[in-house]
Amino acid sequence: MKNNKYLILGLLLTLFSVVGCVTDEVFEQDAPDVATSEVKLNEIMSTGSPDWLELYNGGTEAVNLAGYKLTDSSQEWIIDALTIPAGGYVSFDCDDSNVPNTSTNFKISSGGEKITLYNAAGELIDQITTPDMSSQIGLTYGREIDGGDVWVVQGASKAAANSNVNNAPVLITEPLTEFIDVYEVTASDADGIASVKLVYMANGGVQSIDMALVSGKYKASVPKSSVGSTVNYYVVATDTTGKVSYYPEDGSNNPAEFIVAGGMNELEIQGENAGFRGEVTFTATPYYPEQVDEIRLYYLLPGELQDDVNDDKTKVVLTKNGDTFSGIIPAQNTDDVVSYYLRIEYLDGTKTYYLLEELDAEGNVISDFNHDLGVTWPSYTVEAIVYDDVVETTVNSTAGPLTSLTFATNPVPGTDHNLVLTYTSTENIDEVRIYFDVRDTPAYVKANKVKGEDDASFTQTGVTINMADIDAEDDAGTFTGNTGITGTTVTFYVRIATATAEYYYGSDGSMYLDDTPGGGTTDESDTFKGDTSLWNVYNVQ
Repeated sequence: MKNNKYLILGLLLTLFSVVGCVTDEVFEQDAPDVATSEVKLNEIMSTGSPDWLELYNGGTEAVNLAGYKLTDSSQEWIIDALTIPAGGYVSFDCDDSNVPNTSTNFKISSGGEKITLYNAAGELIDQITTPDMSSQIGLTYGREIDGGDVWVVQGASKAAANSNVNNAPVLITEPLTEFIDVYEVTASDADGIASVKLVYMANGGVQSIDMALVSGKYKASVPKSSVGSTVNYYVVATDTTGKVSYYPEDGSNNPAEFIVAGGMNELEIQGENAGFRGEVTFTATPYYPEQVDEIRLYYLLPGELQDDVNDDKTKVVLTKNGDTFSGIIPAQNTDDVVSYYLRIEYLDGTKTYYLLEELDAEGNVISDFNHDLGVTWPSYTVEAIVYDDVVETTVNSTAGPLTSLTFATNPVPGTDHNLVLTYTSTENIDEVRIYFDVRDTPAYVKANKVKGEDDASFTQTGVTINMADIDAEDDAGTFTGNTGITGTTVTFYVRIATATAEYYYGSDGSMYLDDTPGGGTTDESDTFKGDTSLWNVYNVQ
């Protein structure tokens, strides 16, 4: 026997229904050719956790479902040995977990999907395409009468007779907290939702706030209350027949409650350099910044303690700048662990902490963080910098007094950046100097020099000149950088002077002469000083 079309009985049911029955939305669908079967799809939940579907046996005898198959738009799932009693129900979760006789290997789309049932012979015995239920959270799509031809949106009745009894709306939500700016709830009802309201009570006032339906959820902006105040609230959903549901369940008599405690909205911790090296700046953005009186930063350095006996913490009062507050912990050594917490005090005297500290009814700390115990404080570690191996180079020269120059091409900041010079001369060596620049486009600046002849290591055969942490300037005397800073490129040359001549040395060991001090006529110094491509270079890691 073939069914050619599902019967659409919505109008008849409306005319002859008794008082208290739901006027459900009826859906008309063209039915496929199906084999005769007493077992049918009966009810489908596509917005559940998990989704599920129900089969109904409208016959007078039990049916063995072994080999029966359920499919969605892309998967099929076969039922093992399972019996559905006469006039009984069998339901399966649809959560993609694929548990025999319990859970299918597919989920059901809340946006609508075709579900099909086949018997053990592989014959199609039932098929239905669910409508879009994404805004009908908690409701199902099912036959208005078990095994009947009319499908409607209705209240869930898993493993029980389908019913069109007028139920109160399904209301789903999470508790409201002071940190929620826009509160949202899900409200569904087979008859339709007439209104959803948030009733908000604080500081002696009561507000009944209409919640607007936006993208399938009812939403409302939450009023802001003073820190320290107690807020009571409840949500009431009303359907088009006047039935109501509350959150909490008895919300109109026993509303939910929370205390506005404030606290930290955002906290940024930034080292002067990566890895919390250098000064570490705390930038705090509290909740209700306009109500904040003061934010304090407390910290412990290595070896310091905070407990019932010791009080070694250091206090920093953060500086307010608009809605943010900032303060600094001084630079520490590599591998040092610095512990800290922040205390926010509001104008009414309410204090809260970062991390959040929780108390029991007697005022005892029950959270992992306790501002009186330093071992529970959050912390950061000053990270060590991993540097490349230092590579040294030696430049040899065969002209003039300089015989060799050895230096690191990639020195490490915080260490000596030694230039080791060896030289020999029949004359007395009066000056051994390094001229340098640190700008991206280097140039000769007379003031940027280091006098090796003033160094304790100076002899007539050699000197070691430390180039670390020396300030540089331009011709106007303006600071341009320092030779010890990470990323700095130092461009330099060597100048050696006797009573009769000055010798300038480039990166390949070539010598440029100025013998005019001894009465000669050769002076290559200006050309050499003007062409910085001839100079030596090293880069600070």
